[in-house]
Amino acid sequence: MQEQLQHYELMLIVSGAITEDKHPDTLEQIRKNLEKSGASGIKQTALGRKKLAYAIKNLKHGFYFIYEFDLPAKNLNGLHEDLRLNARILRFLITKKKLKTAEDINQENKIKEGRIKAQLKKEAEEVAEEKKAARDANKVSLEDLDKKLDEILEEKII
Repeated sequence: MQEQLQHYELMLIVSGAITEDKHPDTLEQIRKNLEKSGASGIKQTALGRKKLAYAIKNLKHGFYFIYEFDLPAKNLNGLHEDLRLNARILRFLITKKKLKTAEDINQENKIKEGRIKAQLKKEAEEVAEEKKAARDANKVSLEDLDKKLDEILEEKII
């Protein structure tokens, strides 16, 4: 009986001291480790060179990569050990990733649409309030006009 595959995501930082022309060798080695562990459906994404939040092994920059793959849970420890022993990898993290169903995606889209509508409504209300405040600021009450007229008339008579 075949064990059920879990979907995982591996994020790793390759040392910034290694030149970019040596990355294909490192990435091929990581892919071989994944395949040796029984991973399938391997997808790789390169995030590029980024500054590290703090120095790791006296390095301030690293190259970030993300792998998504399916793997039997029992093989995870072996993969973890292989990655830990790779000197070119500064840090790595393997997390279980939930695959989104069509229903989950539809629900997320509905939530996003609701937020967008609420934001647009809020912005429209703010614009309406600003216009109203501008109109009210330009209006002068009749009492103020009468006072001004009285002041002007008194000044000119005297």
